[in-house]
Amino acid sequence: MAEEVKLIGNWASPFTRRVELALKIKGVKYEYIEEDLANKSDLLLKYNPFHKKVPVLVHNGKSICESLIIIEYIDETWKHHHHILPKEPYHRAVARFWARFVDEKLLPTTFKIECAIKEEKDKIIHEVHEHLKLLEHELKHKEHEFFGGLELGYLDIVTFFIGHWVQVHQEVMEIDLITEEKYPFFCKWMVKLHKIDIVHGCLPPKEKHIAFFKAHFGAVKFTSKKVKLLGTWLSSFSHRIEVALKLKGMQYVNMEEDLSSKEDSRKMSAAVKLFGTWSSRFSRRVEIALKLKGIEYEYIEEDLSNKSDLLLKYNPVHKKVPVLVHNGKPIAESLIILEYIDDTWQDNPILPKDPHSRAMARFWAKFVDEKIMHTAYKAGIAKGEELEKLHQEIYQNLSLLENELKGKEFFGGEKIGYLDIAAFMITYWFQVYCQGLLQTEFITEQKFPALHKWIAKLSEIEVVRECLPPKDKHVSYLKARFEARKSPSK
Repeated sequence: MAEEVKLIGNWASPFTRRVELALKIKGVKYEYIEEDLANKSDLLLKYNPFHKKVPVLVHNGKSICESLIIIEYIDETWKHHHHILPKEPYHRAVARFWARFVDEKLLPTTFKIECAIKEEKDKIIHEVHEHLKLLEHELKHKEHEFFGGLELGYLDIVTFFIGHWVQVHQEVMEIDLITEEKYPFFCKWMVKLHKIDIVHGCLPPKEKHIAFFKAHFGAVKFTSKKVKLLGTWLSSFSHRIEVALKLKGMQYVNMEEDLSSKEDSRKMSAAVKLFGTWSSRFSRRVEIALKLKGIEYEYIEEDLSNKSDLLLKYNPVHKKVPVLVHNGKPIAESLIILEYIDDTWQDNPILPKDPHSRAMARFWAKFVDEKIMHTAYKAGIAKGEELEKLHQEIYQNLSLLENELKGKEFFGGEKIGYLDIAAFMITYWFQVYCQGLLQTEFITEQKFPALHKWIAKLSEIEVVRECLPPKDKHVSYLKARFEARKSPSK
C-alpha cells in the first residue's frame, strides 16, 4: 500500500514552511492542504484538537503536531536520504537547544516590537539584537557554512524561515534588525540558503508576504492604541486587571514581562555532572533518567538566589537549571537533556523505537510543561472568576492526559519511559502544589483513576522515590515562594 502523507498548513506560517522544506529535502511526496486560520476546518480540528494550529503532518492516518516534533519525526521515519539531525548525541542536543531558543526567545521578542509603545520599543529591539548576537556567535564558530555542517541541517531549516520572517517584518516596520554590518555571518548564511532552489521554492511570494504583514501590523496597531497591559502571568495583580478588562469586554494587548533574575554555581571535574536545585522538578526528572540508566554522576546543588559563575558559564543563554555537563560539554533544558541521555547511553532506552510513538511522547511532554504546569501556576495567584476559569482549564488538561494513559500501566508501555519521567515530576509537583497552596485535590481516584494509580505506582519505584524532595519542605518552599512573588508587585 502506498504511503499517504498530508501536510495541513498556511502559506504565511514559517512553521509550515520549515516542515515543507524537511519533506522536500527527504524527497517525500505529500499532499499540501492550505488552511484558513480565520475559519479553521473540521480536518484541522480533527487532527489537532489540542492546539488547533498548523502545521499538522498526517502520515498513514496518524497525525503529528508541532513543527520541531514533525521535523524529528520526518528524519526518523525516512532515513534513506540526507540526515537532518546530527548523528552525534551532543551535537543533536545542541541543535535542539538552539531551535528552541529561536522559537521561544527570538520569535516572540520580535513579535512584541509591532505592538510596543515608543518608550518600550527600544528596549525590545535591544533584546532582539542580544538574541541575534548569540546566533551570530554560534554561526561564526562553525567550521562550515551551515549550522548543520557541510549540508543543510535541522537548525538551518528551523532558523532560516524565522530569519526570513524577521527580515520581512523589519521591512514592514521600517527598522533595522538583521543587517550585514551587524551580523555578517548570519547574513551570508541567509543569502546562501536563498540561492538553494529547494529552499527558495518554499518561500512565500515577497509582495504577498509584505502585504500580509502590513495588514496584520495595522490590525495590531489599531488594537494597541486602545489598551495595553504590562504584567506577568505569575502576578495576581496582573490577573486582577485582566479579569476587569474581560468583564468590561475591552480589547487589550497583553505585554508579558520577564521578571526572572540572573543566577550562579561551583567548580568540579567529573565525566558527568548535573547542576540542579532540590526543589526543581526539571532537575529531578533528569536525575531519574540518569539513575534508570545506571549512570554515575556528580550532583551540584545550585543556589538560584546567588547563581554561580560555573552555571553562568555552562548556561549563559538562560542561566537556569538543570544543566548536564558530560566530558566538559554542557546540555541545557530538561527535555533536551533526557533525549541526550537516551542517545548517549543506549541501554535501557526511555524513548520508544517507533517514530510516531516517539513523536507522540515529545508532544505530550511539551503539553505537560506548557499547559498543566503553567495553568497551575496561574491558579496559585488568581482569585474569584478567574480562578474558577483556571480550575476548569486544569480539569480539561488532566482529562486529556487521563485519556492518553487509559489502558496502560505506564505512558511508556510496560515500563517507565520518557513521558513517564517528564510527566511524573510535574504531576507530583502539581499534587504538592494543590494540597499546599490551593487547598484542594485535583488528581483523585474518583476523577482521574488512571493518573491516580500511575502516580501511586511510580512513587513506589525506588529509583523514583529517591528523587522526590521531602514533602513538608517542598510545601513550605512553595508557600514562601508564592508569598514572595505576591508582595513586591503591590
